[in-house]
Amino acid sequence: MPLIALQKNDQSRTLISRTSLEEEITKAVRVDDACTALVGVIVERLRGQSVPNWAIKGIKFGTVDRDKAGPIIEAVVVRMQRLYSISNDRGG
Repeated sequence: MPLIALQKNDQSRTLISRTSLEEEITKAVRVDDACTALVGVIVERLRGQSVPNWAIKGIKFGTVDRDKAGPIIEAVVVRMQRLYSISNDRGG
């Protein structure tokens, strides 16, 4: 899962594929004991010049309590939006 440093508009974020970003977010959320059963998240790339250029489209909660997981997922997403931008590759 190679990451490529941005060289154009936003040098503070690292380019990552959508699939890799979904995996990173899921792993980070599962660290919390209340969220170990989280199935995953779905990320969508935002069109245009938005920064960050992605947002959460859906969450696969599995057996995780949504009320407990919501704030944890939100905190992870805010942190990840500061770190990553989705690359333009069409493969994922």
